[in-house]
Amino acid sequence: MKLHSIILKNFRQFKGRQTFDLRSDKEKSVNLLFGANGAGKTTLLNAFTWALYGAMSDDVEQQDRLITDTVWRKAATGDTVEVYVEITFEHGAQDYRILRSIALRKEGDYQGKATPEVQLWTTRPDGTSEVVRAPQEHILSILPRSISRFFFFNGERIEKLVEKSAYSEVQKDIKVLLALEQVERALTHLPKVDRKLTADIRKYGGDKASEIQAAIDQLRENESELREEQKILESTLADLNDEREQVTDLLRQHDAAAPIQQQRDLVEKKLSEARSGLQLATAERATLIATRGFLAFTEHVCQSTNEIASALYRKGALPAPLKREFVDKLLDDGVCICGTELADHSEAWQKVTAWRQRAGLQAVETAWQKLSGQIEPMSSARNDLRDGLGQIMKRIGKLRDSISELEETMSELDGKLRDSRMEDVQALESKRIDLEARHGEKQRRIGAVAGDLQRIQRDIEQRVKERKGAEVTDDLASKARARSDMVQNVRKALEEILEIRSEEKRQELDAKLKEIYGKITFKNYIPALNESFELTLHSEEDGVKLPVPKSTGENQVLSLSFVAAVSQVAQENRKNQPEEMDSGADSGIYPIVMDAAFGSLDENYQKEVTRALATLAPQLLVLVSKSQGLGKVVTELSPYVSHLGVIEAHSSLPGATNEDIELNGHAYPYIRSDETDFALLKEIQ
Repeated sequence: MKLHSIILKNFRQFKGRQTFDLRSDKEKSVNLLFGANGAGKTTLLNAFTWALYGAMSDDVEQQDRLITDTVWRKAATGDTVEVYVEITFEHGAQDYRILRSIALRKEGDYQGKATPEVQLWTTRPDGTSEVVRAPQEHILSILPRSISRFFFFNGERIEKLVEKSAYSEVQKDIKVLLALEQVERALTHLPKVDRKLTADIRKYGGDKASEIQAAIDQLRENESELREEQKILESTLADLNDEREQVTDLLRQHDAAAPIQQQRDLVEKKLSEARSGLQLATAERATLIATRGFLAFTEHVCQSTNEIASALYRKGALPAPLKREFVDKLLDDGVCICGTELADHSEAWQKVTAWRQRAGLQAVETAWQKLSGQIEPMSSARNDLRDGLGQIMKRIGKLRDSISELEETMSELDGKLRDSRMEDVQALESKRIDLEARHGEKQRRIGAVAGDLQRIQRDIEQRVKERKGAEVTDDLASKARARSDMVQNVRKALEEILEIRSEEKRQELDAKLKEIYGKITFKNYIPALNESFELTLHSEEDGVKLPVPKSTGENQVLSLSFVAAVSQVAQENRKNQPEEMDSGADSGIYPIVMDAAFGSLDENYQKEVTRALATLAPQLLVLVSKSQGLGKVVTELSPYVSHLGVIEAHSSLPGATNEDIELNGHAYPYIRSDETDFALLKEIQ
């Protein structure tokens, strides 16, 4: 999907008909628009989502007030005022024009709620248009609403991607974007198919088969209920995490509680580090025992082997005076080294054969030489094992003692806040404790549900085996059983495919996230997208992964890196898809429209984020204020800019002064004093 242009008419701040050209190419993929705070940058961002989906972001107030206030006030009662947003774009080698509009009749001072009309056209090569039926469904097939948040977003709010409550939604959206939802959809439909087939087994299969099928159906129903409960529990757990963090933030901000909470945060950090260290040390111990533990049992074996070898040396058996292979060759040739003929069973042949019994095998002697060379090192390795294991056990002991002490300290700090004389502190701490308890309860229930699901899966597999062996005399029921078995095989295969493909795509995203984040940050932090699609940030000290407390700026950098990674992987996914599935050169490619991308970032981050986005995104529209965009941002973006513009804000505020913005050595209107409030979209040539 590549944007060509946007036209707005009377859309919120934008008075009259405003247009902006968005065409770009690979070399100049960026469109840059400057606007003061309140000028209409967020409105322009939401104009895209309103045109495409008829919706705006939750932070937009009074969403029904679509028509520019000054235009609405000047309209006479009974007049009809039009508001619309039109976007032209191309996707899959096809040009499109979408128009979402409202014609609202004025009945009073307040705008009434109206349902917009959406129209979609495709443009033929000769310039004529063709109406697309079911326009909204067609748009959703090009860019589903759920994944649009990765491409149309407010940079100051994008850090919501790192909130725990977002993980399940992010996982679902990524599957849609990377074409994995078809498999999930198939898995959703298969049980319905199976129920239709197994109805014949219940009806015509006979007592035994019917009884087994009824049991399978009940297990399937229980499984479905548990999976639904699992989703709700995971969502609730994420909400509890966020709520608990909010309460903790309030304690950090409270004058009386802040010092104690700061101590608790420090202890909690140390406790987390100690637990991570204990987990690592325990894993090291397990690895050491699994790979070298056998050495502890080799002392007696080595000693016995040495004694046997010493006895053989004393007897002269080692090294062997004659090799058996040499004797065998003499017997095969029929001639001794002295020239005597070795006829079968002759006296000379018998004497040489006797030597064969006393000769040693070359392979045995070689093996012994290798073995003897390992006996001494094994003794040294046993000592190393003992020393290494002793050091790890000491480390584990110290870490356990440290965890015990830290837990005691944490308990004391909890008590200070719980027993505080300040009622609001008591209330906050009580709420935090309650949230902690509910969080633990939900975690335990999630574990129990997971266990129940595993048990049900085993029971279903067992019942299906029993169903195969049950006698079925009716031909219709027999066919239904065979088809149901086939459905189960297909379901297993699809589940395995989904699991493998999901993990492959997660690993791709994780690798791309690390690559992009590494180009942006100057800190030695490592981002990760874990198995739950949770965005995390950690550092490593002595092999121990330590979670990093993320600031607003770091959350924003992490989220922007993730968005860039999603965009890149989506492009690569399109390139790698089978030729018969390829719907055009730009399918799988989407523009990024971002407002306030650099608000929480310092200059170093602004520079690196700008550079990364400019080179990674196939098409980028950046909406930025003068304070955010001038300087390093505009310097980094300039080589990639195809269209430059200003949202010219007109203000009726008494005493408002005119303000210009200087771009490429020229001054352009930025804020203008006026009789009414509105905005104009100006492209700079």
